[in-house]
Amino acid sequence: MKKQLLYTMLIPLSLLFMGCNESQERIDSRSVENQQKQYAITQPIPVFRHSTEREMVIKLYKLRNQKVSTHTVWRSDYGMIEGDCPSMGYGIPYDTSLTNPDRYYANGATIAQAEPNGLFASTNTSATWVMCIGDYGNLEPIYVESKVTTYGYPVKVDYKNNRVYKAGEATAVIKE
Repeated sequence: MKKQLLYTMLIPLSLLFMGCNESQERIDSRSVENQQKQYAITQPIPVFRHSTEREMVIKLYKLRNQKVSTHTVWRSDYGMIEGDCPSMGYGIPYDTSLTNPDRYYANGATIAQAEPNGLFASTNTSATWVMCIGDYGNLEPIYVESKVTTYGYPVKVDYKNNRVYKAGEATAVIKE
């Protein structure tokens, strides 16, 4: 009987002392989890029948998958125009890949998925391939490490004043 009484007293005491060793990180994590549960009750995440932003992304993918005339300008890290060209489509990040760049497959690992256009998007670089249109209509790929802006309309580039001006109607449009 004395042993049983001793155990009934020791178990709650040991649990109490174990709680003293609980890390602040675990305490904070539990507090955040409880707060999120409260938000889920009082402010649940809304569910929408339609997403305008998703619709725009889908339309943008469709536009990017067409051969559209564009104009690309690249600038130095200081914002000075370094070059420009009439171009086809939009810049392609330098390390975009046709195959999955993540080779490590393990249980529970997150593996990259291809974009809807079948490519694995860049996550490592700001370098860009620009598909310039040459004098005879051929594509002339230019590797650019500077900041790239591609316009969906013709532009006039003023190197002297470091300005770009719209010079015509849009050639790359999303039709409603």
